[in-house]
Amino acid sequence: MKEALDALQDRLAPAEEIFFTWLTRVFVAATLVGSAWIDDAPPLEIAATLVAIYVAVRVATQYGRLAAAAPFQHRALRAIFAIGALMVLGLSFLVIVTLVERVALSAVG
Repeated sequence: MKEALDALQDRLAPAEEIFFTWLTRVFVAATLVGSAWIDDAPPLEIAATLVAIYVAVRVATQYGRLAAAAPFQHRALRAIFAIGALMVLGLSFLVIVTLVERVALSAVG
């Protein structure tokens, strides 16, 4: 049993590296976007939207890498793993943007 868990952890390591590399980038981008959306200056909102689109496109392009690094042999499980990881990254972006906005609103109001 321990050998099976060790084998799974070894197969999961490349996917974890990809995921956590992008998670950090998503957190930073979401903080920047949330901070820019707080202010009502149109240039900042345009820049924030461009950053959000860029990050979304870059994260979406990681599907192939995540599917290839998935610790499963079956193609459908690899796809589910990659889609799940991308969904978690997208939800993380939304959580951080919402958090930054709420903190700013509570500080102002």
